Amino acid sequence: MSETRTPLKIAGCTDTGMRREYNQDHIGFDQDLGIAVLADGMGGHKAGEVAAQMAVKFVLEKLQSCALQETSVSITGSQLLQFVSNTISDSNAEIYQASEAEEAYKGMGTTVVAVMVIGSQAYVGHVGDSRLYLCRNRTVRRITKDHSLVQDLIDKGFYTEREARSASVGHVVTRALGTRAEVEVDTILEQLQPYDLLMLCSDGLTDMVSDWQIAETIDENITDLDLAATKLVALANRYGGKDNISVILLQT
Repeated sequence: MSETRTPLKIAGCTDTGMRREYNQDHIGFDQDLGIAVLADGMGGHKAGEVAAQMAVKFVLEKLQSCALQETSVSITGSQLLQFVSNTISDSNAEIYQASEAEEAYKGMGTTVVAVMVIGSQAYVGHVGDSRLYLCRNRTVRRITKDHSLVQDLIDKGFYTEREARSASVGHVVTRALGTRAEVEVDTILEQLQPYDLLMLCSDGLTDMVSDWQIAETIDENITDLDLAATKLVALANRYGGKDNISVILLQT
């Protein structure tokens, strides 16, 4: 497949928040190629920051290479999704090896969510509880499904989505990059429409800001994505900023 690339707009913002000493989130994107990657690291004394940076650098560079190759070589949609999955799996292996080799990095890990937009298709891969949302017609819809204890409890009927927001269940991810030698990656192919907007974010945003507030903030600042991203982060901080906060907005 070789779909025509349409100009995209991308903006991102990351912040330590109000209560954390370090920012262990990391973001990266390529506006020309329509690629965005976000990671939320975990681990003591900056180790999570290292894991997140490794994930974003590795995944972003591999997807950039794939996107450049795709313009000259015919690659099917299923092959692209598989490439996204393999890239995230390879990143997991790199982070795991680093954690095994360096005592200071022992036990480090990170979530990751990555998207590559080609034509009207978004190729998505993710591990953990960082999310991808689709903003369309002034509403937001979550595309990814968290790999977390809370999500497992929702799936089993112990909580509704609304109840889970206020439940006293800690943030326990059931999948992460770097914590095991192998990891299962979820992939999604999303059909896009003109003027759709994709939002990648860490839980530091969605724990503090409701979906309707996210939709309203984006809609009010749709002509300036940098401002929209900054305002989303500021909103999360205004409501407590309990964690690091990161957001990437990608508009088709």
